[in-house]
Parts: sequence; C-alpha cells; structure tokens
Amino acid sequence: MRKVGVAFRQPTLRLLCSIVCLWGLACASGSSFAQHCLAVDANPSAPVRKLFVIAGQSNAVGLASVRDITSGPNNYVEEDTVFPNVKIYGVFNAGPEIAGKDDATHSSTVSWSRFASWQVARPGFGYKNVTHYPQYFPQGSGAQDMFGPELYFARYLNDRPPKDHYIVKLAVSNTSLNPTTNADSWSPGGRLYKELMKMIAEAHNSKRTEVNLKVAGIFFMQGETDAMHKEWARNYEKNLKEFVQRFREDVQSMTCAEAKNVPVVLGRIQNNSAWVHAKIVRLAQQKVARDVPHVSIVNTDDLSGWLDKSGLHFNEYGQAQLGKRVYQAFFPLL
Repeated sequence: MRKVGVAFRQPTLRLLCSIVCLWGLACASGSSFAQHCLAVDANPSAPVRKLFVIAGQSNAVGLASVRDITSGPNNYVEEDTVFPNVKIYGVFNAGPEIAGKDDATHSSTVSWSRFASWQVARPGFGYKNVTHYPQYFPQGSGAQDMFGPELYFARYLNDRPPKDHYIVKLAVSNTSLNPTTNADSWSPGGRLYKELMKMIAEAHNSKRTEVNLKVAGIFFMQGETDAMHKEWARNYEKNLKEFVQRFREDVQSMTCAEAKNVPVVLGRIQNNSAWVHAKIVRLAQQKVARDVPHVSIVNTDDLSGWLDKSGLHFNEYGQAQLGKRVYQAFFPLL
C-alpha cells in the first residue's frame, strides 16, 4: 500500500508543478525567481509594447520636488503634471508602512513589490522620506511632490508612437552594488534585486489581457554609495558587469524580454567631493559602457548647478534634463 501511495503522489506532484509553471511560477529547470512573465489567460492578440526599467539609488529615486522651481522657463514640473500615454508600475506616494524606509539600512524590512501599483506618469514616484529631512526641500513638499528621471523620460515617451508606453521603477537611496550584510544592495540575486525582478513579472502579468510587455531596457543610476568605500569602488567595474549580465540573463529566462542583450543606460555619477572615490567609479562606468555591447552612459557633470540643498541630488531642472537624456540614450540603442 505504501508503494502505491508513493507512485500516486509523484505523478500528482509533477502535474501540479506543470500547472504551477503554466501560471508563471518558477520551475526547477527554469529561473530561480518566483514569477515569470507568463500567464495562461494572456490575450494572444494583445499588442507587444516596450517596458522600460528604472533602478538605482537616490538620484534614481528622485529627490526633486515640484516646488523647487515655481516660475520661469525652468519650471518643468507642477503638481498637476501628467503624461497620460505613459503608465508607471512602482511605489507611488508614501503610506505609513513605507514612509521613511527608502534607505538602504531600513528598506530590507520592506517588501517593495507589495506596494507597487500602476499609475499614470506623474509626480509621486520619488523620495518617501521628505518629512524627516525638511531642511533639504521647499516648504510644504511631500512625497506626492517628489519625482526622479522617470517623469521626463515619460514626457518624451508620451509623444512617441504608438503613444502607449510602460515603465517599472524600483530605487532605494544609499544602496550599493557591492554586497553588504546590514543593508540592501543591488547585488545580483540579493533581496532588492529579487524585488525588482518580481515587480517586472507582476507588471507584465497584471497587464496581460491588454498588452504583451517586453523589457526594452534598463536605466541604472547608481554608484555614489560605492564611491564612499575604496574597496567597493575598486570592485565596481566587476560588480557592474555582473549586474548587467545577470539582469539580461534573468529577464530572458523569465520570458520578460525578447532581445538577448537588453539595452542598458548608465547614469554617470558626478565628480562630487562628497564621494571620495568617485573617479574610480566613474572610470569603471566608462569602461563598462565601452566594453559591454549595448551599454551606453549619460553624463550629468553639467547638472552640478542644479542640485537640492544637500548638494547631492538633482533638483527639478536637473531631473528633467536627466530624464530627457535617458530618452535620447535609449532610442539610438533600440
């Protein structure tokens, strides 16, 4: 009787595994991630659309406020700025469970993917710790006012045919690329990296009846934290190459992308004295952009006059220009 029971359970488990795979969950022979960009009830006639990914640390998060500049030709963003042809899947605004936790030392307690949702492109996908640092922001600024490069990237996507565009964003301040034990990092396979992969799959699957989303590129604005530590800075070239390679492999194995070498755009960190080993990291970024196929870099040095009061983060004008450059970098690659 025991043998009969075992013989019955094994095929049953295989059948269940097959069903699970069809629903987009990981199988032993596939990706190690919990989800794939696959669903049995997807619309076979849904049009294919590009899905862009934005990740990194504080200047990817966005500490720009709509209140930074309120008049004149450089007033690029206001409270009611909306780009209706672009949808963003990410963490919008700051509820009580996440407010103040968008920092590498605190974010490891947050399952960011649980708070992600689709919103039309607008301010509110930026920094969520505003109330803890009022000295850096215009009076009255809140999380709903904050934005990063996603907003002006969306501004240019908005006018581009087919006028139906999609972005996934996950960024956390002070995160490194070097693996750490006491803080979140972007080390491939780590917790934060897995959260990003989960959000990419969820973005795809949640839109499966309308569009077939395929990752078309990632903008990675990161490196300032690594430039604070000499050893991390020296490891940056190796770590960045591994990140690019792993990201490309994973979005393909999860069936979230069609191209083998998904385009990567890097934001060059500024040569700011606050990051004592910035020169090493900047050189590493240049080498990766030169040596790895379909990787490009956007310069930010001329935006040093457009920072917030901390002197570290791009303000409204700086982020608008960064978003524009991301757009210009992507489409020649594509």
